[in-house]
Amino acid sequence: MTMIKDKPVTTFLDELASSAPTPGGGSAAAIMGGMGAALVSMVCNLTIGKKAYAEVEGDMKDLLAQAEGLRATLTDFIRADVE
Repeated sequence: MTMIKDKPVTTFLDELASSAPTPGGGSAAAIMGGMGAALVSMVCNLTIGKKAYAEVEGDMKDLLAQAEGLRATLTDFIRADVE
């Protein structure tokens, strides 16, 4: 079985709009949370290594690790919601 996270966004949206019980609200919420975490990671990745932000680089690396952990957890919640 192909996991939702491995499908194109348009396929997920089509399945979400269908009469099928899954994916449902839990999967949609997990994806939205995962997107938020990914955006935090993006900001960290854009900040790390820049001279202007050298004094907060350690904080950004810590935050990046947390955001990536949350993104992985939320991705697992997609599967759990479908099951």
